This record gives sequence, C-alpha cells and structure tokens, in this order.
Amino acid sequence: MSNLSKIIVCSLCFSCVANAAHAHRSTVEQIGDYLQLLVPAYAFGMAMNEPDWDGVKQFAYSYGTTTAAVYALKYTVHERRPNKANNHSFPSGHTASAMSGATFIHKRYGLDRAIVPYLMTGFTAFARVDANKHWWWDTAAGAAIAGLITWNMVDRYENVAISATPNSVRVNVKF
Repeated sequence: MSNLSKIIVCSLCFSCVANAAHAHRSTVEQIGDYLQLLVPAYAFGMAMNEPDWDGVKQFAYSYGTTTAAVYALKYTVHERRPNKANNHSFPSGHTASAMSGATFIHKRYGLDRAIVPYLMTGFTAFARVDANKHWWWDTAAGAAIAGLITWNMVDRYENVAISATPNSVRVNVKF
C-alpha cells in the first residue's frame, strides 16, 4: 500500500471514529456547539457589513482577550467537569464565546439587535449544563467574563459624527 493510500485510509478511519464518538451527543449539545461559533461569526459579519472597520478591530481584540482570559482560568483553576472528563470546566469557553459576540452587538449596535444573540447565548449555556460538560456556575462565569471584557473594550457605533475646528464644523453620516 502506498503512503498516499495509507493516509487516505487513516483519515477515513479517523473520520468514522470521530463520527462514532460524537454519535451519542444530543441534538441540544450539538446546537450549543454550533451557536458558540455562530453568534461571534454573526457579530463579526455585522461589523464587516456596515463596513465598520473600527468595530471589526474592536471585536477581534475583545474576542481574543476573552478567549485568552477563559483559557488562562481553565488551566489555572483546574475545576473537574461534571462528567469527570477533565479538570478544565471553569469557566465555560462555549458560553464565553457566544456571550462575547452578543455583548459586542449590544454595545456597538444596540440592544434591539442583540436580543436574539443573547437568547442563543443562553441556549449555549443551557446546552453545556444539559450535556453534563459544565456546572451552572461555569457558564455564568464564562458569560460574566466575556460580557465585562467585551463591554469595556467596545465603543458605541455612531452613525453621525460631528467634529469641529476653529474654522469649520464637519458632519459625517454613515448609511
């Protein structure tokens, strides 16, 4: 068997094993897994669609800082997961990821545009507890960390900007 054939067979076998290992996961858990990525992707897409380049940078910085803080705590606190899989339960990275996106939308573009992302974040937290991957306080801490970091790193998006110099007044309106 050639090396290329071995690689293809191994990757197919790995795919089968991975699918079999995840076959026991509930639909609720799988939806939570997708939402942890969908909410921040939606936030990023919203900033790109404006086009709000300052928002894109602020999202990247706040999301990166949130991720770093969560993983620093996971590997410092060593809280055992409810399912005993490992000792990286505190705080919930899934919930923090979703909350970072929802809080970005809220702070940057307003609460009315963030209600659905907040509901998705709540579902993500529920799914992590329901799947026995986190304690409820892990998800609350992940949401709090992401919310605080993001709220403090993001500015409100202003559609109208007014600037003045001694000789002029300038009004910029973004559509």
